[in-house]
Amino acid sequence: MQGQRLNKLDRTAFRLEREVQRLLEANLEIVFGIRFLASEYSTGEKHAGRIDSLGVDENGTPVVIEYKLSSGETVINQALYYLDWLVDHRGDFELLVQKKLGADVEVDWTAPRVLCIAEGFSKYDSYAVQQMGRNIQLVEYKTFSDGYLLVDVVGGGKPSSKKAGSSGAIPTAVIDYSVDTHLGVAHGAIKEIAEELREYMLELGEDVTEGPVKHYIAYRTTRNFCCLEIHQKHLFLYLTLSPTLGAGCDFCRDVSNIGHFGTGNLEVRVTATDQAPEAKRLIDLAYERATGAGN
Repeated sequence: MQGQRLNKLDRTAFRLEREVQRLLEANLEIVFGIRFLASEYSTGEKHAGRIDSLGVDENGTPVVIEYKLSSGETVINQALYYLDWLVDHRGDFELLVQKKLGADVEVDWTAPRVLCIAEGFSKYDSYAVQQMGRNIQLVEYKTFSDGYLLVDVVGGGKPSSKKAGSSGAIPTAVIDYSVDTHLGVAHGAIKEIAEELREYMLELGEDVTEGPVKHYIAYRTTRNFCCLEIHQKHLFLYLTLSPTLGAGCDFCRDVSNIGHFGTGNLEVRVTATDQAPEAKRLIDLAYERATGAGN
């Protein structure tokens, strides 16, 4: 752009895994929408392990976080091991949530997930997590001079329809709120609109992931940018945007002071096909904000 100059930033690097961990643990909610619960959490004598970080995200989903300076098979193997441990120890996790965050926080066990964070991953790592059928995300970080940090989702796997613990049995307390379950609520044109908007959001970028929970489907990069709540004759989009950006939209409203299930403060109520273009425009803005492109 004419009249503007770009400044080159020099790359820097962490020397120890603990440095990465400390920085991100102090900023989990800002970067990932995750509330911090514990660091170096012991899995007990029998399992003899320590989970780098434990948290619960903005959808109430349990999250295990493992940090490495570089990629390697151990980080994915550890992720799978700790994910199974987590599902098999739901009671311990919920007690930890109550102790740290209070008894009113509802934990959603639909799809517990793991973030594997490293400076880089190979194409084989991405392929491996896609084939596992488990909710594992690969997140790369890069550090630069002047204190800049770049975080990018580079791969991930989707949970299979059966969520088994290490024993292979499906935990009875885990309810499968799948995408199909949510879509099945809608009738006729509303279902078609929901499917259209879902496809649109998934095609925004390879960093977009889809997470169905009890009341809605969350669409996120490193954190939510849209929550899709589907009903028989209408659907709600809750967008992570300033409600002022909905000015002039007669089917949008500010819900920052109104109770709702989704995590965004701009509500878009869609009841007809001709509202889809405006909904997509606002989705674009929310995605750009989430990725930093709109800042």
